[in-house]
Amino acid sequence: MTDYTLKRKITESAIKYARQKGIRIIYDTVTSGFTCTLYNRNVTTFSFRYRSKLTGKRPTVKIGRYPTVSPDEARVMAKSMATGLSQGVEPRLVEEAAKESERRKEEQRRREDASIIQTFLETVYRPHKARMKRGQEDLDRIERHFKPWYRKRMTELTKSDVTRWHHGLEKNGLAFLTIKRSYDVLQNMLNMAAEEKFISENPIKGIRLKKPIAGDDHGIDIIRSRRALTDEEVIGLFRGLDAYTQSRKDMRRRSRTKKSNRHLPDWDHLTYVDYVVPAILVIYYAGFRPGDVYGLRWENVNFQTKTITKVIEKTAHHSTRPTSFPISERLLEVLRIWWDENGRSNTGYIFPSPRTGRRLSFGALGRRPWPIIKKLGGLDPDLDLYTLRHNFASQLIMSGADLMTVMKLMGHRDIATTIDHYGHLTTEHLRLALGALDTPE
Repeated sequence: MTDYTLKRKITESAIKYARQKGIRIIYDTVTSGFTCTLYNRNVTTFSFRYRSKLTGKRPTVKIGRYPTVSPDEARVMAKSMATGLSQGVEPRLVEEAAKESERRKEEQRRREDASIIQTFLETVYRPHKARMKRGQEDLDRIERHFKPWYRKRMTELTKSDVTRWHHGLEKNGLAFLTIKRSYDVLQNMLNMAAEEKFISENPIKGIRLKKPIAGDDHGIDIIRSRRALTDEEVIGLFRGLDAYTQSRKDMRRRSRTKKSNRHLPDWDHLTYVDYVVPAILVIYYAGFRPGDVYGLRWENVNFQTKTITKVIEKTAHHSTRPTSFPISERLLEVLRIWWDENGRSNTGYIFPSPRTGRRLSFGALGRRPWPIIKKLGGLDPDLDLYTLRHNFASQLIMSGADLMTVMKLMGHRDIATTIDHYGHLTTEHLRLALGALDTPE
């Protein structure tokens, strides 16, 4: 189509004539500034062009597309714009104001829709938590414990909702700390929704869960977990670790008998067939939290100085200053063997995911491997993986280490945490000290 122009009253017959003659623009001879532009593929639009008194420029305001808008309808709108312009109202500013108003209405509709728990979770909170190391764990908690609330609006939540939810989980046998962790995640999501202005405020802010009434067994679970392993449990632990390794080797050996699997690596010569055993031994020998084990990198390990230097993940939001931990000869041997059997890399995760090569997901040890190891070792099915960390601290205290030393090796931020968790273990040493008073002179 050539760039011809035509001055003529814009009508349907004028548009038809212009298209036949290859004319691109029709300037209306009745209303100044009213134009019709013809594009390829039979696209025709009406516009109004004027000179701005504010900028001196000549902006163009789109009126509509033919035949959705007829020439006569378009001319009426152009005349209205011309009248407004004569009164000091610029069409472009009116157009932009209308778009801004529509944008705000759409934003308001979007935010109202997002006030529904499931919508906010999927569109805002999930992408936010996906960037965090333990974000998936929090998302799983919401999925597991709050799914019946998904169609509720966040603003509809009340104290009675929280109370009924709490009592329901208690009846199902969930521990108070487990319920509280999930509730804390919900509070975090609601606080974020308020901060991002999806809701005016967190509707259940300040509503706390009531702790269970203290009975004769109050605190028993904590005492059971924050303790040293018995001699029999230590034997069972290492029996389970050895049996796990042997079962994996047996499985690989059987797999390699099949012609289609002969390409699989032989594991018989390896000490550790996967990350499970050495990672658990790091918890046992160093007292690390599972999360810190998942985040361990070869850059953190110094074989010469026999130390691991890293930022403690649980307290990283308070301080990103690395902490150095001395490591025992036995743990040093575990890490050297794992390093030697896995290519002697000096960078990257020590225990990467076998599937992705990235950081292990939360629960990579506790959800499946740990129950298998407990069963193979004849351990109590209720023995928590975290007890290995508590065993580390307990053994230190019962060997005579002071609480300040234990605090540093456990990566606690202050001594109060160490005293609160392990102070009861010093009772025996206090009793022995008092026993010295009974010695006859």
